[in-house]
Amino acid sequence: MNGVDAKPEGVALASVTVRAAAGWFLDQKALPRHGTMRAFEDGFRRTLEGLIPRVEDLAGAMAADEVPARVALAALAEARRRLAEPEAPGLRGEFERVKKIAESVLAACDHHDALTGLRTCLLCDKPIQPGEDWEPFQGGRVLAEGSRPGRVHLLCAARDRQV
Repeated sequence: MNGVDAKPEGVALASVTVRAAAGWFLDQKALPRHGTMRAFEDGFRRTLEGLIPRVEDLAGAMAADEVPARVALAALAEARRRLAEPEAPGLRGEFERVKKIAESVLAACDHHDALTGLRTCLLCDKPIQPGEDWEPFQGGRVLAEGSRPGRVHLLCAARDRQV
């Protein structure tokens, strides 16, 4: 992989694609080449530029005291702060800065999915399609009052239990 191209009009597909790219980037143990890092950063920036206004619109359509909306807006403020950071000195510094942007991409995708009702499997990070078998998953967390647990595909849950 050497870049991301997420189109806002295909949000479900773009969400899966950009999640995969961000996940791949975050999993890197060795420093990528500068050009590779630049391509990922450009893709992550384009994704956030398209996703931030969409998530803001979704959050704005909810009551002001709705927790999911408030959490989403806080995550977007953090994403904007990360996007405004100047280039870091050295390849290692740049890598760490772009990793933070990738984390914001994942968070923005999660908030978009949560606010639109789209559910993503927490184990494989792919959308749970209508009619697919799934089960609730909270990953050992105690859920806040009124919140819903995440979801996982039944097959992913079965594979996870075998490990």
